[in-house]
Amino acid sequence: MLLVLLSTLAPLARAAPPPPAGAPSAPVARVDGVPSIGADDFARLLGGVQFWRSDTRKLVIRAIGHRMTFTVDVPIVILDDRTLRLDAPVRSRGGELQIPVSLLTQLPRDTTGMHLVLEAGGTRVRLVPAGGLVGPPVVSVPSADVTRLAIATAHAEEARVMGRGRGHFRIWLPGAAAGPPPDSLPPNALVRRIRAFESSDGVTYELQLAPEVQSYRLVTPARREQLALELSRVPGEGESFAPEGPPGPRALHVVVLDPGHGGADAGVQAGGVSEKDLTLALARQLTGEIEARTGARVLLTRTDDRALAPDDRAEFANRSRADLVIALHFDGVPGTRARGASLWCPPASYAGESDASAGLPLMPWRDVALRHAVESRDLADDIASALDAHGLGPARVRERLPVALLGVNAPGLVLECATLTSPDDLARVTAPDGLHDLAVAIAEGVLDWSRH
Repeated sequence: MLLVLLSTLAPLARAAPPPPAGAPSAPVARVDGVPSIGADDFARLLGGVQFWRSDTRKLVIRAIGHRMTFTVDVPIVILDDRTLRLDAPVRSRGGELQIPVSLLTQLPRDTTGMHLVLEAGGTRVRLVPAGGLVGPPVVSVPSADVTRLAIATAHAEEARVMGRGRGHFRIWLPGAAAGPPPDSLPPNALVRRIRAFESSDGVTYELQLAPEVQSYRLVTPARREQLALELSRVPGEGESFAPEGPPGPRALHVVVLDPGHGGADAGVQAGGVSEKDLTLALARQLTGEIEARTGARVLLTRTDDRALAPDDRAEFANRSRADLVIALHFDGVPGTRARGASLWCPPASYAGESDASAGLPLMPWRDVALRHAVESRDLADDIASALDAHGLGPARVRERLPVALLGVNAPGLVLECATLTSPDDLARVTAPDGLHDLAVAIAEGVLDWSRH
């Protein structure tokens, strides 16, 4: 009996048509005056498969781990073992079922972390992360010393500051951008420019701030569906910014790339690839991209599959008189949904040791990278912004002196380019142009850093 049923259904099953280029969305049409979405678009957005039973005039869509049954001219949907009532019947037009969009608010939001929403104006249905839609920042100037950015979001408590530099201040929120950031800003605002970068799980707003801004703070008003960022000219009224280096272009003659791992140390292994191979392949591609953009000479700590001690890598960079050092790695966090890139740079503040007899502040040579912490932080912010701009994020900047920079007397960072235990990240970096795209983004970040 089961074999007969499967053979009956198989010819009638059809996968959703491929999505069009651009944002995953579909148009809304009015059927008998009711806003509706076509079943083909509905299944496509959810990555589902359709089964049509002509004898009962029922359509079954399997998607997001659930089974939904629609019946022509009936205002009811059977979701697994539950009954959902619509505000109008499902209709058939041109051989395709039209589903009232009132269903969207009743769909389960478990399993995939994605759901459908009706965009403002009600003309399109859009697939968005579980965070929902994030409104563009609304900028106001409540006083001469304060500029306020209000952002509509359903998850204000999850907002994170990803970059504390004034030139690239970045704040991340879960969800998808409901619209572009404003083109014009109040003339006396402490914000010079706002850009938005979207990833599969959230949106990052990058702000270029006025140099006179001294502090910032995140405020969650009584209305939980809104987040406010307050910028102040007065120091001490909130969090401080990352220290800034001297103005003007930076001399960039020698860049040292340090492909992580090698030899018996394979690093993270996932999907049949090893971290040690990816870091070396990326370093080779990145060499050409940096040299073409900056004119600097690029050297690699290793050019083949060999193991190197941290001291040997640091000595190579110092003997090469590097102006910049980037240690290339890929992350791996099994059993989690972690994804994206992490950039580790020395903290911009430290406590020096002192010699009581001489009264002079001393720094252990292994910590010499702390001398360049300000420039390293700027580099991390610039590369993180470039990764987000190319859709290779989310990129997180973290301040901690990493082992790979111990003894390195130059600005530098450790770049975990992607998370190989994330299926999406793994597929992206192993795609034919995956490492090339990474190399382009990193090189653009290096170029931005060298220009200021």
